[in-house]
Amino acid sequence: MSFRGKFEWYKSVQKGGKKAISFTLTCKNMFKRETFDCAIMDSSGQQPSQIRRRIKLKPKESFVFNYDTCGWDWCIGDFFAIIDSNNDNILERWDVDVKVYGRGECPECHGSHRCSKCNGTGIMNNPYTHTMSQCPVCSGTGLCQTCYVPVRYGSTMYNEIYSNGSIPNPNLNKQYRIEALQRRISELQKMIERAEWNERMMQLRRIDRSMGTTFIHILNQRSQYEQQVIELQHQLDELMDMKI
Repeated sequence: MSFRGKFEWYKSVQKGGKKAISFTLTCKNMFKRETFDCAIMDSSGQQPSQIRRRIKLKPKESFVFNYDTCGWDWCIGDFFAIIDSNNDNILERWDVDVKVYGRGECPECHGSHRCSKCNGTGIMNNPYTHTMSQCPVCSGTGLCQTCYVPVRYGSTMYNEIYSNGSIPNPNLNKQYRIEALQRRISELQKMIERAEWNERMMQLRRIDRSMGTTFIHILNQRSQYEQQVIELQHQLDELMDMKI
């Protein structure tokens, strides 16, 4: 059998454009097709192996194994193997081979593992349009895309790379933002109620509303609070609908 294997990065469609690893197996036999059995394995034992039988590749034909084509999310420590059809012994194997930065070596994040665009939140806030969107650099993961490598939680490699415990958690950040927005909206609604109560009191006291500066101030304040509630509610709706 004659094959060439290559691991490389790609943007996964099923994962919403997030960075993932793909493996391409190419038949190097120039004269006849190859029929073989293969397996995708996780050396840490956390993920059940995928075994495929009687795969056929024509001369120079390739097959791609990634999350979109076979559902396997490649991580450091995984490997692809050509196996014996009789006893499943490994005949040839390719281990996931992508650059792994040492602790603090990343030129982008210097070891924080945070996306430099969104500071690890996975969310971008436009101050001009008051809208929120998924970070276009990290696709909402909050992770630095220069040093990011997928690693299975609890594995030796995971402890070596992420032992400082500073891994961004966009879902947690998202929840914190939702709670903060909800608190602020609640505060503004109470302030609006207070302004409306003051307005009613002035009406009962028969104060000249057209000339009273205090009354005008109250109206302006209430208008500002109401506008802030509209903007914050829009941000909250966008945030709650956003998939990270």
